[in-house]
Amino acid sequence: MIQKIVRNTVLSFYLLFFILVLIYGNFLRGPYLYQRPTLYLFFYGMLVCGGFIGVFYLLRKIDFLKSPKFFIPLLSLIAFAPRYVWVRLMNTMPAYDFLRFHNYAIALLQGDYDAYLEIRNVFPHLSGYPLVLSYIYRIFGDTVAVGKWFNVFCSIITAILLYLLVREVLGDIAGQMAGLIFALYPADIMYITLLASEHVFLALFLLSIYLFIRYSKINLKSWGLLKLFVIGAVMGMAHIIRPVASLLFPPMLAYLLFFQEVKKPMVGFLKEKGKILAMIFLGFVLTLGLLNLLYLDIVKVPLGKTAGGFNMYVGTDPERNGMWNPTAWQIIEEYDHDFDRVHGEAQRRAIERIKEDPTAFVELAEKKFAIQWTTDDYALYWSMLEVYPDTVFSLWIEENKETVDIVAQSYYMGIMMLALLGVWYSIKRKAGHSIGLPAMIVLVFAAAHVLLEVQSRYHHPVVPFFILTAVTALVYIMGDADKIGNGALRE
Repeated sequence: MIQKIVRNTVLSFYLLFFILVLIYGNFLRGPYLYQRPTLYLFFYGMLVCGGFIGVFYLLRKIDFLKSPKFFIPLLSLIAFAPRYVWVRLMNTMPAYDFLRFHNYAIALLQGDYDAYLEIRNVFPHLSGYPLVLSYIYRIFGDTVAVGKWFNVFCSIITAILLYLLVREVLGDIAGQMAGLIFALYPADIMYITLLASEHVFLALFLLSIYLFIRYSKINLKSWGLLKLFVIGAVMGMAHIIRPVASLLFPPMLAYLLFFQEVKKPMVGFLKEKGKILAMIFLGFVLTLGLLNLLYLDIVKVPLGKTAGGFNMYVGTDPERNGMWNPTAWQIIEEYDHDFDRVHGEAQRRAIERIKEDPTAFVELAEKKFAIQWTTDDYALYWSMLEVYPDTVFSLWIEENKETVDIVAQSYYMGIMMLALLGVWYSIKRKAGHSIGLPAMIVLVFAAAHVLLEVQSRYHHPVVPFFILTAVTALVYIMGDADKIGNGALRE
């Protein structure tokens, strides 16, 4: 009974999430941002939906692709081709955080371990990605181009992992479709030239979720429990790159308790699920501890350490709609880059803002939702911000920027429209187990950003879960619901 109530509640909020995304994306923020009427945006989103349905239909007819031996190389090639073109022809130069990542990675190579230490004292998470990047530079050379090609590699791995994850949950054809949607996802293709932490983080994040889905439903014993430890270890590595991997723990616990069948007495069921989560948490904590033991003398700050005070301070600023505000930096200088004092005071001021005017906070949350979730304009913006030297291709993109933006937005809206249908079908068929974990992950991220800073690019790490939910709709539309949960690797 409790399981049913929780499932219905989660899926209802997930359905509401997509309804709001489509309303703001097609009726409010979308028309304002892209200067196109609602009917125009809606039509092209529907056109993309039709294309996805057509591709899914064709995949059902090609039997040999059901084998990973054939499909994974093909998917890798499809993912590589557009990213290769973008990296070769779009000479994006790093700026802002992306430049800091690059410079700090080089500083680590040169033994300058105190580089950017003041800012890293306040934001220790800025150390993780450059640390990884420094090893890539050590092997292949310390140029921006090397960082970009590493992004391409991570993106291909992400496409493969999404294929495997969705194959595990929804079946062979659904996995193929999900991999292809991500492989051709315009925002990821255009974002590939930015030295951003999202690329390697997303690969590790998806790997941990795939392993969790795969092994949490198996009765592991003895040394087999180490597979759960590995899940925590992967989460720990993801966490030092972007300190949000720990947000997986509440959805994982809820998934184990409310979205998996109870096949034994309740006490035994709870012990089994508790053991699973305990092993994952142990792997997470020990990995963070080991990484800090190895690298604390080098990076000078605790890897994985985070606090949300400053982010909350920015996220509750009504003057900038909860987005980055340079004036917020004053609090960091005021408290002399002291981690505890900066985040403590920032959190206090943020809470005071909310208490002083709760109505304004609710209005701000509405604006932030539209900024964070409803448009996919971030990738082209950042990719074109600093380009040198120009190429014929980059000049053509600049001249046709509005069209490229519309293509990216239509692709994104096509995913979101199908995702809405996917949730609706799951509720109607009372089959929410396949999208339960993705739903809770997205909702946790959405809830966190009610308080935290927002940017359009911050939805990038959860796009694979939108794709999984969208493919769920395709499975139901094509009458393949019997394939759900029947796609574990068998070959």
